This record gives sequence, structure tokens and C-alpha cells, in this order.
Amino acid sequence: MSIKKFYITTPIYYPSGKPHIGHAYSTIMADVICRYKTLVGYDAFMQTGMDEHGQKIAEAAQKAGVEPRVFVNDISKIFLKLWKDLDINYNSFIQTSEPRHEKVVQEVFAELQKSGYIYLGEWEGLYCVSCEENYTKTQASVCPDGSLACRLGHKLSTKKEPSYFFKMSEFQGWIKQLYEQNPSFIMPKTRVNELTNSFLDEGLQDLSVSRTSIDWGIPVLENPKHKIYVWIDALLNYLTGLGYKQKDDKLFQKYWNDPETEIVHLMSKEITRFHCIYWPIMLHCLKLRQASKVISHGWIITDQGKMSKSLGNVIDPNEYIQQFGSDALRYYLMKEMPIERDGIFGHELFIECYNADLANTYGNLVSRFLGIASKHNNGVIRKGNVPMDNLSIELENAGRELITSVEDCVQSYKINELIHNILDFAKLANKYVEETKPWVLTKENKLEHLNNFLFCLCNAIRIIASLLQPILTRGTKTMVEQMNLTKQMLDFHSLTNYELMDNHKIGNSTPIYNRIETKK
Repeated sequence: MSIKKFYITTPIYYPSGKPHIGHAYSTIMADVICRYKTLVGYDAFMQTGMDEHGQKIAEAAQKAGVEPRVFVNDISKIFLKLWKDLDINYNSFIQTSEPRHEKVVQEVFAELQKSGYIYLGEWEGLYCVSCEENYTKTQASVCPDGSLACRLGHKLSTKKEPSYFFKMSEFQGWIKQLYEQNPSFIMPKTRVNELTNSFLDEGLQDLSVSRTSIDWGIPVLENPKHKIYVWIDALLNYLTGLGYKQKDDKLFQKYWNDPETEIVHLMSKEITRFHCIYWPIMLHCLKLRQASKVISHGWIITDQGKMSKSLGNVIDPNEYIQQFGSDALRYYLMKEMPIERDGIFGHELFIECYNADLANTYGNLVSRFLGIASKHNNGVIRKGNVPMDNLSIELENAGRELITSVEDCVQSYKINELIHNILDFAKLANKYVEETKPWVLTKENKLEHLNNFLFCLCNAIRIIASLLQPILTRGTKTMVEQMNLTKQMLDFHSLTNYELMDNHKIGNSTPIYNRIETKK
């Protein structure tokens, strides 16, 4: 039986400044999904990277007093440092300024031009430098001073220049049909109505795909004064990172060109249009398969609203990593920021979540188990010679039910729901301790019943550890050392084999997640 394959991408990030919590959220989510896919048995591959061309980058580099290429390389190093600190396990990192990418972009542009999908004309309209996006007057909003702004509030400028255009208007019917025939293509489904109402119902326009006023970009081969505009350039990273049209294209053939591979693009909702309208049309024109799904997650909202530099509420993930560790940030973002809607990031909520879930429910459970187990049978876990009581049977059955639910949650990308299920099971395990009262069993010399208790609790913790390891990547390693768990014991498909823990010797206990004390 062949192993299922999975390819997930983050948006490629625009290096006009340092990364913020939104960048961390998207990348952690892709990493966690990829790790869960691997856990349940997929051959999973994750790509992330940087979108490095355009006017905004050129202006930022000029302000910094360096060449654009130096500027983007420096910013990329900052992103890579953050990914390392967050323990992001990506397989491919691409920069669109790399020669391998630029060469393919030029070839694809020429191919689309030769096929009649791209033509030379003149572009005139409203343009947002910050978003690298064109706007019609109906899409723009009017500011109090009478100027026009994009949907994010950035001022729009009027431009007129020669430009190559992609014949997107020819595919209005095709893209609607794609949505109708693939109802699960876009997640959440509310995005389909947003795209249809905002862009398709008013008529899909041909897309400007080059600029003559930009120097920092990829030149059109036959007309070098034209630089290829960001969205053809940027979107092709999902292929070039796999070796598309390159000498070594094994990864492209393995993941993208195989119709059985599950391909997922993950991004924030403000760039959904480009991935759900322009990108499918480009792939269709190139006679390449479509992605399986586009996941368009919501925004991170603070007490002051959506993050923005003007409000001064941009959250630096490094501050949380340095103070609380990467596991704490990974866990909070995955539990409290559901894909389908905007999520609130608050410092007090973060502390509350960490203390309640990681320090108390999970960390305290492990500490209590190891403390009791180390004083019995020299730390060797043995199944008792008496029948399991009802509480033990209930815990074992709950563990099996949780394991059964995992693949459905992973397949539907309901990571926060899975976390809540795991947390409920951990709470049940804590309740099991309180109701079984192992200290009473010891006092009454009911040692075989105590053996059963430790055996069941050890298996429960093993299940929790295995299912949380895609999120709690560093704490799991510490806990595994203390529990002395092997790779086989943590293997997803071995979790229901409870007998693995019979005659298992545990190690020494040290706190994994210390409670955060706050000033009153």
C-alpha cells in the first residue's frame, strides 16, 4: 500500500520589515498541520519563503542605504532565525530573488504570452504600494480628506503606464465552475461568497502583470524594461520551490505532479483573492493540476483591534518566545486562534491559557504520575493481577475514542478542536487520579490495584504526549526523557496497544511547564 503524500505551503512573506505575530501564526499552523499529517502516516512536505520584489522593497532598501538584494537577504535571515526559535520544521525555504526562481518566472511568462494569455497594453488606475495591488474606484474607500484608500486603509495613487495584461476576464465562468465542482476547495466556505460578491459578480478584469516604473523585479525576456509584476512572480514559488522547470524536478514530480498528492495553500484572508482566482487560472493555462485546498485563516486581533503600526499594537513573537518559550506560543496560537474566524491575542489570556492547560492540566498530571510511580516497584509500571475497575476502563475507552477522532480532525484541519479534545482527555486523567486516590491504595496495601492505576495513567499520558508533540515540540522531548518513552511507544498507530507499557521503567521527574506567577 502506497503512502499518502501531502504538500503544504505558507504564504511567502514580504520582507519590508521584521516578522510579527501574524507571520508566526501562519507558519506555526502550517508546521503543526504538516507534523500531524506525518504523525498519522503521510509523507508530508512543507514550504515557506520570502516574496522579495517590488516597489515597496526597493523603497525600504533605499531608506536603509543598501541594495535591494542585500536588504532582502538580511530580512530573510531574521525570518529564518524566528523559524528556528519557533522550532519550525520546514522542508523548503525559497526566496523569489533566487536565480532558479527568476529564470522559471521568465520562462512561464514567455509561455503564457506565446499561448495568447498575455498581451501588451496600457494600465491606468488606482494602485496600493503597500499591498502591491490594483484597485478599481468601486473597490476603493473614500477617506475623510477625500483621498482614496484600499480595504486596509493604505492611500491609493493614480498611475498610468504601459503594461502586459493577463486575460483573466476570459475565465470568469471557468473559475465559478471550479468553485461549484469543488465545494471544499476554499476553507472556510464564507470566503467563496466574499470572492464572488467582491470580484466575480462585478466582472473579472484582465490583470496587469508588468511594470515599467519598477527596477527591482524580474525583467520580461523580450522586453526587459518591463518588470514582471508581483503576483505571477510570487505565486510561482509554490512550483519553483519544488524544482518546476529545473534540472532536478524530483520534488515537483513527487508532490505536485502526482494527482494523488494532497496540496494545501495556507494564508491570511487578505490574500485569498490571488490564490483562489489568479493562481487557479494560471495553473489552468499552464495545464497543471490544481491545489486540493486553500485555507484562508482569519486575522489576529488585539484589544485595540487589528494589528497595525499606526496603532502601535504589533506583537513581536520574539518577546513571548524569550519569556515563555516556543511551546507556550505555539500552543496558545493553535488553541485560541481557530482557522475559520479572527482570534484575539491578549497577554492576560495567554498567561491564563498557559497556566491552566500546560502548567496545571498537563504538566501537573505528568509530575503527579511520576511522583507516585517512582515510589512503587522501583519505577517499573506493571499491569495488575486484578480486574480493571470502572474508572480505569472508562479512561482506557476515552483514550481509544480520542485516538479514533484524530484523523478526522487532522483531515478537516480542525486543530483547535483536536486540542480541546486532548485537553478534555487530560482533565479526565486528572479526575481519574482524584477519584482513584492512589495514596489510599498505598495506605491500604492494595498494590495490584495501584499497579492497574499506574498502568492506565501511564498509557493516558503516553497518548497525550504523542498527540501534542506536533505542537509542544520541545516540552515533549523533556517529558519523553522523563517517561523513558521509545519512538514506538509514541507512534500513532501503536497508541492503542496498551500492553507496550507493561513492565516499563520510568525516569526521574522535573517540571516541564512551570506556572507563570503574575503580579497582583
